[in-house]
Amino acid sequence: MMRWIALMSLPMSLAMSGCMGALDAVGPEHVTITSAQYQRAFDAAIDAAREMGYKTEVVDRSNGIIESDVRHAGGALEPWRIDNAGVSEVGANTTANRRRRIRIEFIPVEATVASTESDDVLRGPAIPGSARAQERFDVRRCTGNITVDVWVYLERSFIEGTKPSTYSGSLASVWTNRLNAKPVDATDDSTRDRSRWTPMERDDAYERTIAAKIEAALKEPKAVVGMVQ
Repeated sequence: MMRWIALMSLPMSLAMSGCMGALDAVGPEHVTITSAQYQRAFDAAIDAAREMGYKTEVVDRSNGIIESDVRHAGGALEPWRIDNAGVSEVGANTTANRRRRIRIEFIPVEATVASTESDDVLRGPAIPGSARAQERFDVRRCTGNITVDVWVYLERSFIEGTKPSTYSGSLASVWTNRLNAKPVDATDDSTRDRSRWTPMERDDAYERTIAAKIEAALKEPKAVVGMVQ
């Protein structure tokens, strides 16, 4: 019912909210900094994510990685949200339940990142401070230029078993995936993925906006510590 109310009120909400977007694709695709700017750029990246309303979950200065938690993407029924790139994105966030997450990487230009072979054993991310992390590289000890890459992922929520239908009285039908149910007599410890969130695409305007904020922070004069006698 709430979804139908949102759809019916979408034209009016869009008219009231105008463009409803402070994001555009005029920022840089990525930022290049010097090793002397690393600490300041890293702090600016954290501030940019927080300014956009995100909490940071991973802050790894040695590997140069920042990851945020997820945040609901505002739609037409939230005119106070100005974190969209225009009406089309507002409409997509209104008709579907979507969210974003941010990942920012600082990679030395001269660093060599090992490629993954088809027969390699899949492993998780390197734990900060571990031997595997040290083998990768330590951005804090870098002496050359560093590339700052911003990744903003858009994820959409799907409710398994629900299929929209135009010929049923309830405008929807329900089905059951029997392969997703664990047998009652199962003796193994296997689990079933209950996640309903699926990555859909990257948000280019969001990425460029954050990159522009980092770039702008580096151009600001440094604060002078201490008092003038």
